[in-house]
Amino acid sequence: MKIRAMRCAVVHRAYDGSTRNTRHAWNGKNYVLVQLEADNGCRGLGEMYCDGGGSPEVALAVLRHEVGPRVLGRDPRRPAAVTAALREHYALSARGGVTSMAISAVDIALWDMMGRQLGRPVFELLGGRQAHVPVYASGGMYGAGRTPDALAREMAQAQRQGLRGAKVKVGGASLEEDVERVARVREALGPGVPLMADAMFAPDLEGAIALARALAPLDLHFLEAPTAAQDVDGWAAVRRQTGVALAGPELSDDVGLMRRLLEAQALAYLQFDVTIAGGLGMGRDLAALARVHWRDITLHCAASAVATAASAHLGAGVGGCDGLEFHVMHDGLRDRLWACGWRLDQGRLMIPDRPGLGIDLGDEEQHLLEADTCCEV
Repeated sequence: MKIRAMRCAVVHRAYDGSTRNTRHAWNGKNYVLVQLEADNGCRGLGEMYCDGGGSPEVALAVLRHEVGPRVLGRDPRRPAAVTAALREHYALSARGGVTSMAISAVDIALWDMMGRQLGRPVFELLGGRQAHVPVYASGGMYGAGRTPDALAREMAQAQRQGLRGAKVKVGGASLEEDVERVARVREALGPGVPLMADAMFAPDLEGAIALARALAPLDLHFLEAPTAAQDVDGWAAVRRQTGVALAGPELSDDVGLMRRLLEAQALAYLQFDVTIAGGLGMGRDLAALARVHWRDITLHCAASAVATAASAHLGAGVGGCDGLEFHVMHDGLRDRLWACGWRLDQGRLMIPDRPGLGIDLGDEEQHLLEADTCCEV
């Protein structure tokens, strides 16, 4: 059994630019899909992280001209061997960044293909702990009309739809405004429901400590990305001086950084994204790393339903997953989840009994992939 083709496609979603996170306005979002096909016709679907609404040409070029040719002819039943060879090849010349994201997409597609070939859901192949994962609503953006009351209504509606918990952006306004925004969401959720805040690495250390102290009375489940990503000592200081639980480093494939944060006892939750950090195989390793340090994982996800499905299978398969981000804004292809039997139930995303990732694309997305013939033998 050999990989005979890799196809890529971009699904674009446009925004009007009136909504922003802590760092930038949203004009659009690109979802980069990858499909592998074996010589027996079996296929596997993956996704590569692509931030913002800018040009996805770099992502496609790396997939088609760098990673793809090195995947062709490999045995898809050995995903760890395929991705390890890719990481070794790029160890010096192109480590991290877009290359890691491309490798992540390949890894996810390999696990999907293996599950389809064996007729088993991916979470069972990863360890088979349970057929569901906790999910919380992620949003709480800034922008016109996004008042504290509007954010409270947004998150209350998400709870009625079957999510449990909410995450709000902070660090992009004055301290007083951020506290008011989070406080209104807390009122809407009520006591005991997980409430998170995401500062997106924006505050300096002094600002991070002030922010954490101001939010502490609101019973934060965790503060995400409180200060500069590489400032391990700073993260530890925030945790030590405020007592607020921290999660991160979110958008990273740097295992060394994750280990240092855990060893410094800076993290309550190790947070990563399977479309960035190396896919499902590496995700399983990172969950084990967290477990060694007596920590759970929490999964970042701001891409399409393919990434959501992959993340859910990881969380369900490895155990120790505190939660999966379920974005109220970046919800590309989410209708494909419901069409394939996924459902929300009392704060859990229920995984259907289907082989592989348990998600199939619609005709439009599949046509885009099949029109790509750049990388095949």
